[in-house]
Amino acid sequence: MPFTESLLTLAGFVFAHAAWSVSDLSKGELLVPLAIVEKAGQRQLLRFESDSQEQAISKGKTMLAMHEQGIDAWAFAREGQIQEGGVYVDVLTVEAKVSGATSTVVFVQRFQPFASGQFKLLGVPMVAVGGKALSSADAEPLLVQLRAGVQSHSKAAEHWRSGRLNEDA
Repeated sequence: MPFTESLLTLAGFVFAHAAWSVSDLSKGELLVPLAIVEKAGQRQLLRFESDSQEQAISKGKTMLAMHEQGIDAWAFAREGQIQEGGVYVDVLTVEAKVSGATSTVVFVQRFQPFASGQFKLLGVPMVAVGGKALSSADAEPLLVQLRAGVQSHSKAAEHWRSGRLNEDA
């Protein structure tokens, strides 16, 4: 697969930051879409605010596409919902790409919002490459590196160790 260990670690760091950011949001509040871009070993956090979540996500995707040639790698996090069995489920989505790659890797993590009583990650992230979902066996090596990236985020890793952000199957 065309995904470097450093890209997957970056995706994990961004995932941890996004989960940490939404872990105590009040009802009706959403994650401000964010990206971390890497260039020459330096990271920069970008946030994309707009009048709606849809506009903010579009703004982020457009900016990353426009500047992709000038950065080494990026990971973009956003909050949304997917439909499972006729019911909408809250998800965090992290998409990552290294310069020169033709496809992205996408992690979609179901979660229970804090406003429902307790924030929880639900199950394991779904993984897609180039728009195609990977089997559990194919996804596992990517998830191992994603988890390493989560642990590299000092604030969020502390919450994972304490159980506050642990996955609940």
